[in-house]
Amino acid sequence: MSEDTTVEKELGPLKPGDRFGDCTVERLLGQGSMASVFLVRASDGAQYALKVMDPELAKKDPTYRERFLREAEFAMKIHHRNLISVHDAGEESERGFCYILMDYMPGGTVKDLVRKKGALPVAQAIQIATQLAVAMEVAHVHGIIHRDIKPDNIMFDADGVPKLADLGVARFAADAHLNTQKGMIVGTPAYMAPEQMIDSHHIDERADIYSLGLVLYEMLAGKSPNAGSTIMGLIAKSIKGEPLPDVRTMRPEVSASVAYVLSLMLAPKVEQRPHTSRAAADLLTRAAAGGLLIPETPPKSDDAPSEHVPWWESPVSVILLVIAALFVGFLAAWCVFSCAKR
Repeated sequence: MSEDTTVEKELGPLKPGDRFGDCTVERLLGQGSMASVFLVRASDGAQYALKVMDPELAKKDPTYRERFLREAEFAMKIHHRNLISVHDAGEESERGFCYILMDYMPGGTVKDLVRKKGALPVAQAIQIATQLAVAMEVAHVHGIIHRDIKPDNIMFDADGVPKLADLGVARFAADAHLNTQKGMIVGTPAYMAPEQMIDSHHIDERADIYSLGLVLYEMLAGKSPNAGSTIMGLIAKSIKGEPLPDVRTMRPEVSASVAYVLSLMLAPKVEQRPHTSRAAADLLTRAAAGGLLIPETPPKSDDAPSEHVPWWESPVSVILLVIAALFVGFLAAWCVFSCAKR
């Protein structure tokens, strides 16, 4: 096999110099398990990112094609300054591949930024997280749960504006049963909420809030709190409901109010997190401005042991009371029956 043939196979159905509609393929930007992304230039000079699905996947399993096209469907339904815009999508019949034409993000990703600079300035990290939370709210209002919010999927345009990308594993809240096989974990384990690790289908927007909290934690600490963890270890931690370490152990200059909001976003129990992304954004904004009051005593976990359990609430006492009630009922019925015979 020649070198050119190998490169062409690695790039997928397109290679630099190929024409695609009004665009010319310039170079490969990146590859994933399902698709390749190319930089293309239109005849007017505008640059776009062209995401092309691997045709072999569609041949092996048609559901991959459905998922890919649903990503385009989701993305074209919603518009926001901090969401990557999709301009065209469909299936190219002549060469037999599915595609999505979207904005080109030349500024790299949050992952690139943290790898290059380490921990980000607190104000910058909060600003990025707040903008993304507002964008997430737009998606959530449309019934879309992203399910894969992570540093790789937050990109910057030429002006440094952060934008959320890759709705490839997103789903409509009402269509959980249509997208993936039952029991299949969907997303990136190191950035999943505990409930998503256990069941990727029956989740709501608060799973996305948790994932964004993990991204914010990483931006503030310079590394992921789950770095080095195995999938089995993450699942075990999810089942136990273990909270993450306070971010101030690695970044002391983070204020108590910001650390508190982050702890709410990363609460192991779903009901303890902000109920909407907008609420999380508002809390972060207030915390950054110093206008958030922190409760003196954090709320006690639902499963925390009580200092004193009344005797009538203990399991053994409940069982004995039930038995006693049944006995009294039986005795009363027997007395009534005996009196009737007399």
